[in-house]
This record gives sequence, structure tokens and C-alpha cells, in this order.
Amino acid sequence: MLIYTYILLTLMMGGSALWNGAVYAGVAGIVGATMCWFAASGLKGSLMVGTRPQKIAGFAAAVLFIVIGMGVVYHSGFWIGFFGYEFSGVIWCLIGLAAGWIATKRRHAE
Repeated sequence: MLIYTYILLTLMMGGSALWNGAVYAGVAGIVGATMCWFAASGLKGSLMVGTRPQKIAGFAAAVLFIVIGMGVVYHSGFWIGFFGYEFSGVIWCLIGLAAGWIATKRRHAE
């Protein structure tokens, strides 16, 4: 449920930026936040069930996805207004990292 909520909010906020004419920021907000979520989920999955080489590759892929995702979001200037609070896009990506890590269970990784 956590992941569905995060992805739905990401799509809504990125879509809102697209609708308002900020094409680069909207696409960056959707792609960057999703990449950060993928990074945490993939890293946890590789650590739970992977062999040593798979764990190393999972860590390397996670670092790559995080750097690219946060870099694109930071460069675009994407930010989120949510119930009167404003978050930078990088903070939203960090929330995605936490959501991906928390929501990934062993059954998802096998």
C-alpha cells in the first residue's frame, strides 16, 4: 500500500508539473523519484536473497540509480507542494528511497 501511494502521488505531482507547462521538471520528477524507489527496492532484494556477486552488483546499481535519479531531479528544480508544505524534489526522492526499502519484503525478492 505504501508503494502504491508513493507512486500515485509521484505521478500526480509530476503530471501537475507537466500540465502547467514544466515539461522537463515534470518528467524529471516522475523518472527521478521512480529510479530512487527502484534503487532501494532492488538493493534490499539483492541483499536478502542474492549471492555475494549479486549483492555487489545490486549495491552498484542502487548507487547508480540514486545518483542519476537525484541528479535529474535536482537539475530540473522539481519541487512538491503537499498540503501546504513544500519539499524539494531531492527530499521526495529520499522519501522514495525509504518507501522502497520499507515496502520490499522477501517474497518480492524471490
